[in-house]
Amino acid sequence: MGFLAGLALLLLGLHLIGEGLASLKGKRYLLARAFSRPGGLLLSGFLLGLLSGSGTGLSLLALGLWEGGILLLGQAALLSLAATAGASAWVGVVALAQREVAEGFLVLGLPLFLFQGSRGGGLVLLGLGLLFLGFLEMGQGAKAVAPLLGLWDPGPWALYLVGILLAFFLGTANGVAALALALAPLLGLQGSMALALGAGVGVSGALFLAALGGRREGWALGAVLLGHRFLLSLPFLLWLGRLEGVGVVGLHLLSHGAYALAFLPLQGHYLRLADRLFPRRTVSPKYLSLEALETPSLAYALVQRELGRVADAVRNMLALAVRILAQEEGGEAELSALEEKVDRLTREVVLYTAELSTRTRDERAVRFFVAASELEHLGDLVRRVVRQAEKLWAQGLTFSPEGKEDLLEAGRLVLGRLERMAAALATGDKALAEGVLAEEGEVGAFLDRLRRAHLSRLESGRAESRATTLAHLDLLITLEEVSNGVDRLCRLVREL
Repeated sequence: MGFLAGLALLLLGLHLIGEGLASLKGKRYLLARAFSRPGGLLLSGFLLGLLSGSGTGLSLLALGLWEGGILLLGQAALLSLAATAGASAWVGVVALAQREVAEGFLVLGLPLFLFQGSRGGGLVLLGLGLLFLGFLEMGQGAKAVAPLLGLWDPGPWALYLVGILLAFFLGTANGVAALALALAPLLGLQGSMALALGAGVGVSGALFLAALGGRREGWALGAVLLGHRFLLSLPFLLWLGRLEGVGVVGLHLLSHGAYALAFLPLQGHYLRLADRLFPRRTVSPKYLSLEALETPSLAYALVQRELGRVADAVRNMLALAVRILAQEEGGEAELSALEEKVDRLTREVVLYTAELSTRTRDERAVRFFVAASELEHLGDLVRRVVRQAEKLWAQGLTFSPEGKEDLLEAGRLVLGRLERMAAALATGDKALAEGVLAEEGEVGAFLDRLRRAHLSRLESGRAESRATTLAHLDLLITLEEVSNGVDRLCRLVREL
């Protein structure tokens, strides 16, 4: 029990250190610098890992940046490898563990943690204290697992596989490497080195777990990192006898540094294989053509057709949001695919329009740019509608029957206006846009009547209305903002 309790303290300490270091302002600068040039990615990733203490956290960040189109697969993999190499230096800190030092960190960290301004530093000190205590407890409790290890008598290859499995499910190579340090008297130097080496391979499992949670790109990134680390770890495993001089900490640092550096010349092979095994399903423009840029009038017509696709995706988002409100089930996750389509197409339209503006200096480019931005904002507003309702349901609350019907009526009204605006935008039908704009005053009066009806229910003491009043009013305001965005887009259609 003491051994497992020590392991829990050690893992908690690593987590607290990562939480405390997350507030460092320099991390944002390093992240921005990493994207500025390819050569900076390796060094910046290493420093980010050193400052965060969590290679796994930065690997998941790299996955998110690849999902968002900010990084390519190779860049995301390199960022993950470099960050893990930087974070591995924290295992060297564990080797310094002494009980007096651990208690000193805890005593110093407590007052800092109590004040908001110094809480980050307090978390780091508390994390270091728990890290040291956990390591020491594991060392003392190792005697309890000695009989089990004696019966099994695992060799380096078996411990290597155990390290892979532990890091895969625990999500931390540093934690397993610290475990290897604590068990070194029982496993022997080569055995503990093999355990730490396997942990460096298995830490790629965090990306597979993310993929199982719905983040499909995690399969490709996880496979690239797992395959690369596995292949490069094998020479280290075969040469453990020659590497005994570097010890567990030295091997942990050396192997992760080698993984990061060796990825640069090998990444082309990995990426080609990943493309074949995990073809990425992406949303791409249907009408934007680079050749059409040579004929501005054609290019502007194609931009307008592409904007029609974006508007149609926003319309589908709102239709889905109204259905979720009506059935009182579902949530933001159901909008993710449509929102991704809106974001990706909007980005492509904006970049294409910027190129058009550079070539033509035509005022239409500005109007298309504004229209694309407005559609992306409408998508965010629709997601807010579902988020607010989902938050309410999570509290066990529901709208009154009358309030729910009012919200649905407002949603259907705005949806109808959005549908006609999307048609007007795609076809350039100015008369249709004028018809939508003619309703502007009536829509405002209708929404005002719904607010007054809600006020009447509050005055009558309806318990459901009182419990949900803030969410009800927020949804009406959000739907009104969507309607106002529809009006602004119709005015832009008149000017196109």
